[in-house]
Parts: sequence; C-alpha cells; structure tokens
Amino acid sequence: MTGAAGRGRRRGPAKGILYLFGVLFALIVLLPVAYMLLVAMQPIEIAGSTLAPDRLSATAFFEVWKTIDLAGYLTNSLIVSTVTALASSLVGFGAAYVLARFRFRLRSFFRLSLLASYTTPGIILLIPLYVIYVQIQNALGVQIIGSRTLLILTYMSFSLPYTIWMLTGYLSSLPPDLEEAAAIDRASRFQILVRIVFPLTLPALVVTAIFSFVQAWNDVLFASVLTKGDTRTVGIGMQLFVSTAAEGGLPQWNNLMAAGIITSIPAVVLFLLIQRYLVNGLTAGAVKG
Repeated sequence: MTGAAGRGRRRGPAKGILYLFGVLFALIVLLPVAYMLLVAMQPIEIAGSTLAPDRLSATAFFEVWKTIDLAGYLTNSLIVSTVTALASSLVGFGAAYVLARFRFRLRSFFRLSLLASYTTPGIILLIPLYVIYVQIQNALGVQIIGSRTLLILTYMSFSLPYTIWMLTGYLSSLPPDLEEAAAIDRASRFQILVRIVFPLTLPALVVTAIFSFVQAWNDVLFASVLTKGDTRTVGIGMQLFVSTAAEGGLPQWNNLMAAGIITSIPAVVLFLLIQRYLVNGLTAGAVKG
C-alpha cells in the first residue's frame, strides 16, 4: 500500500505539470482566435485599434460576403481541396500496396525518391512547372492555366509522395494472412483490395486525406499563379482583400478577421468529424517500414 501511495503522490505533480502545459498550449492556440473574433465584432472605424470597444456587433460576418466573392472562393477551395484529398489517397493507396506487397528492381530507390520529392521546396518548382504548363497549353491549343483541374493535379504532385510513403508503411504492418486466405478462397486481387485491405487501411487513408486537404486549402503560392478570376481560392481571396487596403483602400479589419474565421470553419469541422479516425491512423503502426 505504501508503494502504491508513493507512486500516486509522484503522479500528482506530473499530472499537474501536464495540465499546466495543456492550458498554456490552449491559450497559445485560442488567444489569436479570440483576438480575431474581437476585431471582427468591432465597428469598422475602430476595428483593431482597441481591446475594449464600447459595442460589439456581428455585422461584419454578413457584410464580408458582399465585400469580396467569399462564397466563390470557398466553393473553389472546397472543390479543389476535397478532390485533391480523395484522389491523392486513392492513387496513393494503389501505389503503396504495390510497394508494400511486391518486390521489384529499384523499389528502394523509388521509396527514397518519394522523400526527396516531399522535401523539395515548392517555390523552386513553381517557375519550371509554369513553363511546362505553358508549353503543354500551346501544344494542345487548350487553356489549362487557370482551371481547377490543373490546380488539383499540381496539388496531387506534392501530396502523393507523403501519401504513398505513409500508406506503404501502414500496409507493410498489416499481416498478409487475410489476403492469402482470401486468395485461397479464389478471391481476385481487386476483391482482396476492396473488401479486405481497403477497410483495414481506412484510418491511414483518413490521415493522408486530411494532410492533402489542408495542404491544398492553405496554399497561396501555386494558386496565385495557376488560378484566375472565377477559379480563385480562399487564400488568393484573402490576399486580394489585404492588398486592397495596402493600395490605399480603407483597411476593413473587421471584415478581414470575419473572413478569416469563416474560412477556417471547414477545416475545423472536418477535424471534429473524423478525429477518431485521425487518432487511429496516427497510432496504428503507420510509420513502420
């Protein structure tokens, strides 16, 4: 009993320290959000100039839809990010299964090249990619720069290396016994993939989908070059909002903060809906080689 009581007393301070760090972390994360909310609810004349306004109003959350084409930007971002997430996860799943279950020449080199591709800064590839797209556009005689399809393919080229790498490790950690049993029962390779492997890999697929979604949702660099008027994403819309004030326009900080809060809601809701799968995918052997 004395030993158990001693261990309990030792755990007490440790738990207190953990709670303290948890509170500090929450404050670091939530304080900027609280400030954004405060500024968004201030009148435009004093927005961002005081922490104790005389009155608060939610008007900016309604006005911002008229100030910029926020609905269009959100629609474009949702389409591009969702398609990128789903396509990257599905294509990456197929490629990862081949790497995890088959042995072939240059397999190790291909896996290492995935890491090299993932660690290459995007800004280095921006101009070469743009030149290639221009050449393809001129050769085909079809306008591809400015389309959502091109933006999705570009985002996939950056999210696929991470997706394939992670799913390869996850699939390698799955025992092949179930697949072998299904093969003995005369199941085809496609049936094994769809009915056995895919459900088991779902937690890891959720993690890779979230990564791809967030990466596409937050991008400004490539979207600033590869989009135009009706295909601009949220990041470009916010950038235009800020540049208007920089060029002498009235800095509508309340509208800007309101737009920032609104555009963060889809990602927050996504995390809340699939957090259980996210935790499972991150802790179920996804990094095993």
